[in-house]
Amino acid sequence: MVNNNIVHEKMKRFALPDLLKGFAVFLIVPVHILGKFIDYPGRESLFGKILLLLGGPVAVPLFMIIMGYFVAMSKKSTAQNILRGVLIFILGIFLNIGLNFHFLLKIWTEGWKFDPLQAIFGVDIFYLAGLSIIILSLIKTITKGQQLIVLALILFVSGSTAYFNEVLMVTDRNYILPFIGGEYSWSYFPLFPWLTYPLIGFLFQKTEPKIREFIQKQKVVSVAFLAFVFILVVLFSRFGIETTINLSEYYHHAFPFLLWTLGVDVLWVLLLWLVVQKFSEFPVIVFLRWLGKNITVFYIVQWLIIGNIATAIYQTQELSKYAYWFVPIFLITTAIVFLYEKIKEKNVKI
Repeated sequence: MVNNNIVHEKMKRFALPDLLKGFAVFLIVPVHILGKFIDYPGRESLFGKILLLLGGPVAVPLFMIIMGYFVAMSKKSTAQNILRGVLIFILGIFLNIGLNFHFLLKIWTEGWKFDPLQAIFGVDIFYLAGLSIIILSLIKTITKGQQLIVLALILFVSGSTAYFNEVLMVTDRNYILPFIGGEYSWSYFPLFPWLTYPLIGFLFQKTEPKIREFIQKQKVVSVAFLAFVFILVVLFSRFGIETTINLSEYYHHAFPFLLWTLGVDVLWVLLLWLVVQKFSEFPVIVFLRWLGKNITVFYIVQWLIIGNIATAIYQTQELSKYAYWFVPIFLITTAIVFLYEKIKEKNVKI
């Protein structure tokens, strides 16, 4: 009976983060298909821009915030957390090789004139996650002034991104600096500005008790603050939307877009918190929570499928064919992850 209660409390505790991650990966897959398969008119259509917008503020930024939150909460040793970060970084290398396998094969066998290192070291989410975990793990070793240091880092990284975007553009053949920053075409999620989000999640976890206490004692002020955030998000929505749908600006955004994104994320988290409270057992919500629970495997599988197909049809498909690609890829990915989970559970029982 005690064990069942513990499991139930744990499920309740992580229901919201799982739902947020589930939505994040659900919204990322359509963006990948749009960018890799669909032709220019389709990508520039209203539908294409809507997909980019949905896959923007509430996807990668929020996922990285959640990751930072759980790194701060982790009871593992510094060495264990650093090792985890290193392994995720290495996994990023293998994922890039895997999703670009068909492309790399074409370079090798047919002499395609592309730089394979840009494909292998394209700074995707796993690279960012691995480096972020390592940095946060080192921050956890600081015993005095930790929260102030994290706040200072948030302001430094977000405030100096525009500067580093310029000074780090030293050569087209550099494969180290794109992990840090600079507007390299293969640098999608460099530390500047994207380290800001796990730092925010880390800081939130450390200050969460005080924030909860403040909300309980100052409900009117809290509601007023949310209303203020909503107004700012609406007022600057044009700027935020234009930045989101311009992928180069999105990947290398500066401080103003960070603030807009945080405003959107606050409202989004509040909305899904209300959904979890009222509709936690609704089938769609259960499915999205399941996606969030298995986000790493799902992300890997969908990229392996999309990436290798893309080599053959890169940006040649009309928008009218979008559903013909999205539906089977999403269903096949879901089926593979489901089977993987079942096999894993069976092995654990054995």
